Amino acid sequence: MRRTRDPLSFAVLGLAVLMSGTLAGPVQAASARVGRLRVPPPIHAKANAKTSYSNLAPVTIRNINSREVVSVRLYTAEGQVDEAVVKQLDFLLGDARDPDNVLSRTMERRLIQLVFRAAYHFASSHVDVVSAYRRPVSTHEGVHAQGRAIDFRLQGVVPNELAAYLRAQPRVGVGIYTHPKTQFVHLDVRDQSFHWLDGSPPGRHWRERNISVKGLNVLDAKYTRRDDLPEGLTAPVVAQ
Repeated sequence: MRRTRDPLSFAVLGLAVLMSGTLAGPVQAASARVGRLRVPPPIHAKANAKTSYSNLAPVTIRNINSREVVSVRLYTAEGQVDEAVVKQLDFLLGDARDPDNVLSRTMERRLIQLVFRAAYHFASSHVDVVSAYRRPVSTHEGVHAQGRAIDFRLQGVVPNELAAYLRAQPRVGVGIYTHPKTQFVHLDVRDQSFHWLDGSPPGRHWRERNISVKGLNVLDAKYTRRDDLPEGLTAPVVAQ
């Protein structure tokens, strides 16, 4: 005998299906948590445990002020930071506000590693540098004058996604600049993390807002060198 459902049963079943479809997206996209810090899930292909340093793709870095461009691999096949490459990057990341007189200094190596980590996380092969080292002509240069900060964009990645990913890293300062004429992310390396949002126009800082969350001190305390490497890869063994 064929079984039939009364109208109320159909209504309940329909509501259940609707709710499952509505909730599936948020559940699948839900971020992991570190304390109360939201860590965004991977969005694009990234390095995994089967990837070796020798298989990492080169990344193209462009200074939008000097228009200098290099395409480099940061790591040797053994997983060491290639000093010849970072010396190239020291110059490319120099103060190019006067393109005819670019000033450079030794950049913090961990800063460069984190830029590459983000590029590999998002499978982005192009980095546009808005500003990195800035000659200390005033106190406004801050950590940029110390070679510990960079303002940049990743090709194909919206600033909100990039900033969210970087905020999940330990011992960093991350600022997102949201004015239509800025649209870049600031990253610096520091002992205690701090994050902010700034909607001011270029050259101004009157809309800066602290967006740091609880749990950053816990995240910072767990920092290891592996946190600076491409995801899925282990730190190289240093010969004694």
